[in-house]
Amino acid sequence: MQHSELNEALQIASSDISDSVFEMVKLERVSFNDAGMAGARFTDVNMSGVTFHAVDLSGARIEDALLPGMVVTDANMSGARFQDVSLAGAVIDQVDLSGVMISNCTLAGMKIDGIEVEKLLAAYRSQR
Repeated sequence: MQHSELNEALQIASSDISDSVFEMVKLERVSFNDAGMAGARFTDVNMSGVTFHAVDLSGARIEDALLPGMVVTDANMSGARFQDVSLAGAVIDQVDLSGVMISNCTLAGMKIDGIEVEKLLAAYRSQR
């Protein structure tokens, strides 16, 4: 693999850079617009404060991740899987959660429409 150093802003347009590998690269404040990234892999990447807007994340696998400050709007996440992910303090608003399965999760302080989920589950379990 060829190693090079680039210390200036780079603009790539209408290009196919499929199968490229970026290692130990600083990509802060980078914008991707109208980009095809199906099958992309992000491993050991700091994505704090990242924004996803109008994206197709269907079938995405997000594992062992901290996502502080992440914003996701107008996105398709059907079939996505979250495992060992911290969503502490997340706000989920105007989201289709039909068919969502939640298991083996810490629910302390979680509310749905202002109702504490732990209390709701305790009441449900006491009625069974």
